[in-house]
Amino acid sequence: MTHKQVINDAAQKILSLVDLIIIVTDEEGIILEANRSACELFCYTTEELAGMPVHLLLPPRYRERHIDALKQFISGGETHRRMGQRDSVIGYRKDGALIELEAGIAKFHSGGQWILVVNMLDITQRKQQVQELIRQSTHDALTGLPNRKLIHERLNNALQRSMRNKLNVALLFIDLDGFKLINDTYGHITGDEVLKIIADRLLAQIRPDDTVGRLSGDEFIVLCEQIEKPELIANLATRINDALKENITCQDPSLSITASIGIIIGHGQQYSADEMMRSADTAMYEMKQKGRGGWQFFNDQLQKKAHQKNSIGQGLRRALEHNELSAVYQPIISPDTEQIVGAELLLRWNLNGKSISPEIFIPVAEMNGMVFSIGDWVFREGCKAQADWQRRWKDQAPYVSINLSARQLNHKQLLNSFSAILQETGANPAGIVVELTEAALMPDVESNSIIFHQLADLGLQIAIDDFGTGYSSLSQLIQLPINLLKISKSFVDDLESRHEKQVLIRTIIGLGHSLGLKLIVEGVETEVQLAELKQYGCDFIQGYFFYLPMHEQDFIREMNHQASKG
Repeated sequence: MTHKQVINDAAQKILSLVDLIIIVTDEEGIILEANRSACELFCYTTEELAGMPVHLLLPPRYRERHIDALKQFISGGETHRRMGQRDSVIGYRKDGALIELEAGIAKFHSGGQWILVVNMLDITQRKQQVQELIRQSTHDALTGLPNRKLIHERLNNALQRSMRNKLNVALLFIDLDGFKLINDTYGHITGDEVLKIIADRLLAQIRPDDTVGRLSGDEFIVLCEQIEKPELIANLATRINDALKENITCQDPSLSITASIGIIIGHGQQYSADEMMRSADTAMYEMKQKGRGGWQFFNDQLQKKAHQKNSIGQGLRRALEHNELSAVYQPIISPDTEQIVGAELLLRWNLNGKSISPEIFIPVAEMNGMVFSIGDWVFREGCKAQADWQRRWKDQAPYVSINLSARQLNHKQLLNSFSAILQETGANPAGIVVELTEAALMPDVESNSIIFHQLADLGLQIAIDDFGTGYSSLSQLIQLPINLLKISKSFVDDLESRHEKQVLIRTIIGLGHSLGLKLIVEGVETEVQLAELKQYGCDFIQGYFFYLPMHEQDFIREMNHQASKG
């Protein structure tokens, strides 16, 4: 065997062994040679490939374009084009399956004509893996719905299209009501099943071109384009809530759920994607406050509210830095001696000489997370006051009552912060009462009970505020380490003329005493109310009949006056 034959045999052997797909053609694109990898990939034998136009290895719609491209390469000055210098190409197997390939091509002159060598690499699996990674990054793992990132992208694109077609885009922000209770009661596995069922029900309500996405937790989005009439979206929102209310049978007994839905309709000249998301979110929260289980359109009034909340949120950050927050104290009185026994710390915010009501800024602080910093500030002020009062009046020092937000109870650093503040200020925890409203306590009694026990372990006293306005049961009260019940002002209003209120307050006081608790009645404003409450055995009184909230210096003055009398 000649040296040339040895080289040719070696070359054929190498071609048959390499994993790279190699096809050799003449200048007309007729296949002269194909290695084993090429035959296996395209599902042809060597004999079938030999003499076949290489264009047949591409899908029919690409063949004419490929013929032209091959002619241009033959006539051009390029002798080779490496992989990566061109887009991937789509291959066409014998069985009709499509495969994605990276391809390089080279040409050389032999026997008076051009010979083409095409080398290819099957990247189908790699592309599929990339596509799966992209899908995972843009879709919710639990429900398979688009996630926040993809929703934002689609919303932005929809707003761009709306400026061309002059039709509105609608966004529905859907928040499930009370979903946390399902997780806490039945566990996260059941909760996840419920979320998947909710996703399917939402998909069943929309048009094929609409989008349903999951933002996080129990929040979903529906995006609709080409909206001509707002009532169509109102009907959709009603259908969605009707569908969600249907029994969910993944648990025994079956579950039912409602949603609060905020709706914004507009186009790209009015809103950005972020503005639409915020507006729909604002409308949803408005629905929550109205009573849940319904829908609310975003409107000018809500726009003003949203601007106010944004302004308040920014102002709160400055308030802590610039000492704009202050504490006032409303005395709590013993009805028998009419002596001050305690004081409730009430938060005040003075912005540019104007007082901002806590009813306005506390909900904003809860939404933007500022309530944690503000809560620590309030607790520190209360502890500093208690430590000072203890030094001044020893055993006669009044206690300090400090309000807690329900959101604070979910803060992981609450106990560490309170413990550190107690140590820092030298306050006596037995002289501090922390209050939480009954309504804030009830949605998650079990978890809150754990936090309450931990607060009690710090030595703090616990009070339930606005008792009687929520839905707590006697069995739930027994589980909690509480010391005081505060009866809401709403029970005291018109007490003199409302027999049912008299019976109710007397019953609550009797219940509290039977559990070993002290009872405080808030909102006492008349002598007649005071006389009635004394008859019922109320332990403490708080209200304008005795004192309005006052600055600490004025409170100290009142206490000094009380101490001097004896």
